[in-house]
Amino acid sequence: MTFWKAAFVALATLTACSEDKPAPQAMPAVNADAPPKPAIWKIADADTTVYLFGTVHVLPPTLTWHSPAVDKALEEAKAVYFETNTEGDPMVFRAIVERLGKYEPSQRLSDRLSLEDLERLKAALAKLDLPLIALESMRPWYAGIVISEAVVRRAGYDVTSGVESVLRPAAEAGGKEIRFLETVEEQMASFATLPEQVQVRFLTSGLAQIDTAEEELGDLVNAWKTGDVDALTKLLIDDDLAVIPELYDALLKHRNANWTPEIDNLMKSETGTFLIAVGAAHLIGKDSVIAMLEPLGYRAERVQ
Repeated sequence: MTFWKAAFVALATLTACSEDKPAPQAMPAVNADAPPKPAIWKIADADTTVYLFGTVHVLPPTLTWHSPAVDKALEEAKAVYFETNTEGDPMVFRAIVERLGKYEPSQRLSDRLSLEDLERLKAALAKLDLPLIALESMRPWYAGIVISEAVVRRAGYDVTSGVESVLRPAAEAGGKEIRFLETVEEQMASFATLPEQVQVRFLTSGLAQIDTAEEELGDLVNAWKTGDVDALTKLLIDDDLAVIPELYDALLKHRNANWTPEIDNLMKSETGTFLIAVGAAHLIGKDSVIAMLEPLGYRAERVQ
C-alpha cells in the first residue's frame, strides 16, 4: 500500500487547494515515446451521449496526453462534468480544511500514533524536509494528504499539469458549461469521516515506500497514458485502495454510488453530448461507475 496513490487519483480538491505548490523537483520516469491513449468510454441512447474519461489529477509537466478521442469528446460536449469545483474561494477551502482536517488546539497528531509509527513518520518527514511540528495540528487523513503531495512533487509531478487543470480552461474557452458531481465538503468528508484508526493506517502504511515512489508513480502514469486498464486496476485498486477496505469504500465505492444516479438522470432528462472527467480509479474495477451503470441499462463502449 502506497498511500500517495490514493490522493494522486481519487480526490481532486485536496491537491488543488494545497497552499504550497513548489515546482517539481525531478524528472519522472515516464515513457515519453508511448502514444497517448488514456481510456475513455461512452454511453448513449437515442438522443444523449455521455463520454466517461478517467483522469489523473497530478502529472509531469512535460507529459503529452491529449489524443484525437479526448479532443473529439471535448469538442462535441456541450457541458463538462468534473468531480468538484477546485477553483472556488480559497478561504472557503481553508475553512473546510480547518473544520475537517485539523484538531482542536489542545490535541496533537503525535499523541494519536504508537511510538513505532511516530518514529516511522519522523524518518519519512526527514526525507521530505517537512518538520513534524507542521503536521501536529492535522488529523491523520489530512497529514497523509500533505505528505502525499510532498512525495509526488519530489517525484517530479505538478498539480497544474493534471488533467483537470488543463481540461477545464480548454472547456471554458470552448464555451462549455462546467458542472460538478459533488461539493468540496462532500469530497473532503470522504476522508474526514473515516474512523481515526483507519486514518492512521492510511497515514502510516506507505511511509516505508517513499524512496520507491518515483518508480511506482511512473508505472501508474505509463499505464494510464497507454490506456492499460488491467494494469491500472492492479496498481490503483488491488495493490492499493483495496488493501484498506474502509478507504476503498469511502473514496471509490460510495462516491461512485452517489454519482451513478446523477448520470442516469442526465441520460433521461437532457439531450446532446456531455463529457464526465473523473479520477481514473472511479472508472475501473468491479465497483466502478461503469459497472454500476450496467444494471440501469447502460453498457459503456470503450472508444479509446
